[in-house]
Amino acid sequence: MGYSILELVLRRLRQAGFRADAAYPGQKYPQIGETVATAHIEKVDRANLTVTMEISIISPAATGGTACEVEALRATEILRWAGAVCVQNGCTYDGVSQVYVVSILATFTGTTDADDCTIWPGFYCYVDGKIQRFAANIRVEEVTGRQLEYAMGEASPTGVSEGCHCWNIELEEVIPAGSAVTAEAGTDFTLKLITDEKTEEFEHCTWLSTSRTYSKEGLRRVHKGVALSRKEVTDGQA
Repeated sequence: MGYSILELVLRRLRQAGFRADAAYPGQKYPQIGETVATAHIEKVDRANLTVTMEISIISPAATGGTACEVEALRATEILRWAGAVCVQNGCTYDGVSQVYVVSILATFTGTTDADDCTIWPGFYCYVDGKIQRFAANIRVEEVTGRQLEYAMGEASPTGVSEGCHCWNIELEEVIPAGSAVTAEAGTDFTLKLITDEKTEEFEHCTWLSTSRTYSKEGLRRVHKGVALSRKEVTDGQA
């Protein structure tokens, strides 16, 4: 299933360490001692299946406007990784609440209905904690290593033997021309895969091959490798 867009935005911000909650227009900002983020639906365009969220990054006056802008830049990158087209506005000062505020408009493409706004964020892939922002497709194949056993002279199998258990992983990246190309992971790295259904971590990973296709549009890079272990993690662990 898809996440509600508000849920997705808050989840991603919280995973990045922000104290984030739903906004309540018209309500005064509470006294805060650290930078916080609030979010609400700014606009829904059902004809084009887009939803625009407004995210406010709010910092105490004591931290200064620059600190608020830097945190807003970080939030903008997080929302962009989540699939939004973002516009970050300038920093303003609220003298009544004594806070600096930077507004971000994040537009998502998704599905909407009369009761809710949801999106299909697809998947997010991290290698040793670093987002693979150009990841386009990922394929995971579980290899049990099991084989049929046969008795001497018998045509039908008599059992199944256990073998080496591993996971084959194929990750495709589509890197637009002019974009900085990240260094490729070597051996014994951890790959985290976040989907709508679950979060998985693959450990002791190694890329066995990498192919590169260059075009005027950019670089298509395909990694093929193996992971020796896998586990599912909860939101708190993710």
